[in-house]
Parts: sequence; C-alpha cells; structure tokens
Amino acid sequence: MNVLKTIRASEWWGYKLAPLLAIGYATVMKSGKSLFAASPYLLYIMLAMVLGAAYVSVINDITDMEEDLAIGKKNRMAGVPPSRRWIFPVVALAAGAVYIGTFYPHVLIMALAVMPWIAFSCYSIPPVRLKKRGALGVLADASGAHVFTSLFVVASMSYYTGQEIDWVWFSAVGVWALCYGIRGILWHMFYDRDNDIASQTPTYATKIAPEHFRGREWMILAAEMVALGFMLWRIGRTLPVLFLVFYLLFVTACRRKLGFKIVIILMPPGQPYPYLIFLADYYQVFLPLALLLRGALIFRYDWVVLFAHGLLFAWSIHRLLRYGWRIARVPGAEASRY
Repeated sequence: MNVLKTIRASEWWGYKLAPLLAIGYATVMKSGKSLFAASPYLLYIMLAMVLGAAYVSVINDITDMEEDLAIGKKNRMAGVPPSRRWIFPVVALAAGAVYIGTFYPHVLIMALAVMPWIAFSCYSIPPVRLKKRGALGVLADASGAHVFTSLFVVASMSYYTGQEIDWVWFSAVGVWALCYGIRGILWHMFYDRDNDIASQTPTYATKIAPEHFRGREWMILAAEMVALGFMLWRIGRTLPVLFLVFYLLFVTACRRKLGFKIVIILMPPGQPYPYLIFLADYYQVFLPLALLLRGALIFRYDWVVLFAHGLLFAWSIHRLLRYGWRIARVPGAEASRY
C-alpha cells in the first residue's frame, strides 16, 4: 500500500504545514536569530505535525468507513483487512508519545503537543465522536488542526531561541488559528453536506441551511483579520504587509480576469467553477515567502532555507505562478474560458 496515499499527505502537506512553518519563521525572526541556525529545530517540531496528520488521516478513514461505503464514497482503509487497520494509528501514537517525551520537562510545550491528539481522537472515535455533535465537532477539529499546533510552534521556537513567550503574539496566533481552523472545517462540512445528509451523519453543517449561515462566515472572517492584524504588528516587518497587498491584488486579478470565485466558507451555488478560499494562499505561500525573503536579506545562509522551502512546497508555488501567467496572458474578455 502507498503510505503517502494512506495518510492522505496531499491533503495536508501544503495546506497545514506551510502556515505552521510561517508561524515558526515569524517567532524566530522576533528573536533576531537566523532562520538557517533555527532550521534543524524547525524541522524537528514539524515532525510532530507529520506524525499527528498521519494519525488523523488514518483514524478519519477508519471511523468514517461505514458512512462512506453507504453512499459509495471512496475510503482508503476499506481495502485493508480489519485485523491490520489499527496498526497504522497505534504505530503513530507510539511514535508520537516518544516524540512528545523528548520535550520533558517543558510542561507547556508537552501539553500543547498532546492536545491535538486528544482533540482529533475525540472528534473521530466513538463513542465520543464529536464530529456528530454540532459546534463541539467544529471546535475540536479547529483546535486540533490549527490552534494547539500553532501555539506549540510558538512555544517551541520561543524556547529554542531563548525568548520569553510574547503573550500578545501567542494570543493573536491562537485567535487567528481558531478562526482559520473554523473556516477550514466548516468549508469541508458544507462542501460535504449532501453526502453527510445521505449517509445520515449529523454534522454541524447538516443542521443549518447554508443561506442561514452567510452572516456568520463574515463574522468569523472579521475576527480572523483582526487577529492577523495583531500578528503582523507583532512581527513588525514591512515585507509580510507588502506581500499581503500583493496577495489582495492577485486575488482581485484572479476574480476579474480568470473568473475565480472568492470563497470565505460557503461555496456559491451553481456549476463547477474555479475558486480561491480567501487568505488561504497568503498563509500557505505569500506569508512564509515574505518571512524567508526578509531573513535572506539579513542573513546570507537563510537563502538556503528559502530554497529548501521552495522545494518542499513547490506545488503550491507553481500553482500560483501558473495563475499569474494566465493573468498576464488573458484579456478580461476571455476570462470565461478559465
């Protein structure tokens, strides 16, 4: 069996790891240290994300199997013999426990490392299975995927660089991660709403009509942008703000010239169309590159980190470059072709 497919690496590699690395880069930058010098520790704490994401991907497939098969949806674990299905999460749990133990005696770092595992287990595994418990499921997923992981990165990198934790930065990252995480899981839930209704899986999205949720998605986005503003203020560098302006211009061009829909949470009704989830590409591509470029302009060896990051997330960067090439070539009148 293909391990990368089993752990659904394509579904979280660029989407989850790149924003977390951006938080790590920014935390290092606040200390005045080189990203190149901090890169071994950054890679080490990213190992926690890989182990956790692999665990989550497998238990989601195992615990969703009955609902998936009932509606004919593909499930990667369906072809694995029942006696072997739990080998994957058990191995991941054992590896995760050993990994977390290496942070002893730093209680805050260890607690933040453990909490995503607890949150995702509660989200997926019966009898708790918060996925079926409305807003609690939304909070569990957002906390496991974004809040605790982001705060783990802040605490870990603060410790490594010899900084006292900046509690304003810590709090702003926590609020931002919560809002972005809520947007992510709600996008998925509403996108999969018809399948969940068909399989009688009672998620938050099945209990509310999409048209009744539109006001709430704007409130979540507003809180996220306020938190992002505080984050950029605490980073205190020009390039992340300048790259945010570039991103907004890029989104505007994608909408006007390529016909992209800009999505906050809810997908607009209608036929299939190209879309961008607002701010996702800023967190995944523009922000980390801005921080890396700033580091490279100060510390010459940080160019190595910038190059390595580009290789690790080449697909995400290439996708945006491809859109940029289309924008440069396509007159506005031809946008409908895309």
